[in-house]
Amino acid sequence: MLSRFKTDFAPEWLALLVLAALNLLWGRAIGFHLTADWSDGKLVGCGIAVMILLRCFWPRGGMMAEYFSLTAAATVAFGVLSYLSLASSGAMADAPLLAADRALGFDWMTGYRFLLAHSLIASVLGFAYVSMVYQALYFCVLFSLMDNKQQLREMFWLVLVTGLLTSAGAMLFPALGPYNTFHAGPPDSFVPVMKHLKSGKDLSFALGHMTGVVSFPSFHTAMALAYVWGFRRTGPIGWAIAALNLVMLGAIPYFGGHYLVDMIAGAGVMLVSLAATRLWFLAGLGHRHNAVLGENPA
Repeated sequence: MLSRFKTDFAPEWLALLVLAALNLLWGRAIGFHLTADWSDGKLVGCGIAVMILLRCFWPRGGMMAEYFSLTAAATVAFGVLSYLSLASSGAMADAPLLAADRALGFDWMTGYRFLLAHSLIASVLGFAYVSMVYQALYFCVLFSLMDNKQQLREMFWLVLVTGLLTSAGAMLFPALGPYNTFHAGPPDSFVPVMKHLKSGKDLSFALGHMTGVVSFPSFHTAMALAYVWGFRRTGPIGWAIAALNLVMLGAIPYFGGHYLVDMIAGAGVMLVSLAATRLWFLAGLGHRHNAVLGENPA
């Protein structure tokens, strides 16, 4: 019976508990409040319930359900962290970011007008942009069915380190992005939420209505590259994911409201996160290998 409650991802859950504690302490320090109801936890709760049901007779299904719950919980934790980071940030960095774009020869408005005039291309880019959530779900399903817990764990830590670094970027280099700079973009964009956070007043938000508020570096760019890496050994699937994310990169400035330098920084964050994660796992694997052989790791 107890095997139903056995976790495949104990270190990962512990990391989320630490992050949740950080969010709680930070939020109290700056007067940040969240409102939530039972529906906000249904994804995590349902995933854990399914895990318990599947654990005894289909271990891979149980691992899949647990990783789904872990991912859903991480999404909430990093959403809160990004809000706290922007609310605690200093002077806006839009002017230097825009100047960097112009120095690179990137004209955001030219691309935006092109998409307004070509609805089919805009639709394709829009689909690619929102595919991130489906890629995350598919990654969970595919590697659980392959019984590749190692790859699932490495992706979790890659996303965790990336989320920490992009949240730090939002605090050090806060920006409202091109939507605000050029007075363009969708009417229901995230800009009002970002302005609310920067105001420092009445910092109360509904958990179920949280949105992305990290401009620099681009988290979406980092994740597009991360999933190219994550699916790299899956043959045709990996090539299809790479093609989809290549299209997504073209969508990010306009559907994510980003400067080009946000994307360059996001790519850099992904590479740093990947290097750190790989070194960590390689060191851990080497230590376990030596322990099995009875060797001294030193």
